[in-house]
Amino acid sequence: MDKLHLRLSLMVGLFALTALGVRATTRQREAHKRTPDWNAVPYDLSGWKGTEASFDPVYGTDPADTSLLRIYASSSRAPVIAYVGFFSDLAAITEVHTPELCYPAQGWTIVSSSRMTAGTFRGLPIKAQEILVDKMGEERLVIWWYNAGPRPFENRIRYVYAMLALSSITGRSDGSMVRLETPIGHDGEAAAALGAESFRDAFLPALERALPN
Repeated sequence: MDKLHLRLSLMVGLFALTALGVRATTRQREAHKRTPDWNAVPYDLSGWKGTEASFDPVYGTDPADTSLLRIYASSSRAPVIAYVGFFSDLAAITEVHTPELCYPAQGWTIVSSSRMTAGTFRGLPIKAQEILVDKMGEERLVIWWYNAGPRPFENRIRYVYAMLALSSITGRSDGSMVRLETPIGHDGEAAAALGAESFRDAFLPALERALPN
């Protein structure tokens, strides 16, 4: 009986410690909750004029806690659709909410896929993914990447591990996905890519101010 009581006492103690740990982690996450300031992203960006947009069914439904979605137009470039989704726990949804899955699910064909360096974000290189998609002759260039907390990460697998490390150290599990999309016009893919790059260079400094550190 003494051994049984000892085992029961150890189990009760273990459960108590687990409950305290979960509560402490929850409090830590609550204390580290951050939200973006979309007002820090202006509608006028070095010749690009932005207007609010609603979430297009091509992307399914928007699972973000809060998001920015605007269409930026330029007199000399094709328009760019800028989407930034902010998530309190992005690791929980990255397996189902990613362009390489969402576009084919909505009837788009991925014509090509590649990796690229899309500038820098807070001093770190952005390793982004790029796809060219087609739907009934309409082509679009799509570029996206993830931010684990304040840091850009190349893909969702690395993001998951980055978030686990970040959460264990700081209690943070928040992050974001940035997606830039532009149609391919008569000038071809190269011109669309240059337009997206021009917009990105104007957009990133504002995004740094908008997303939490």
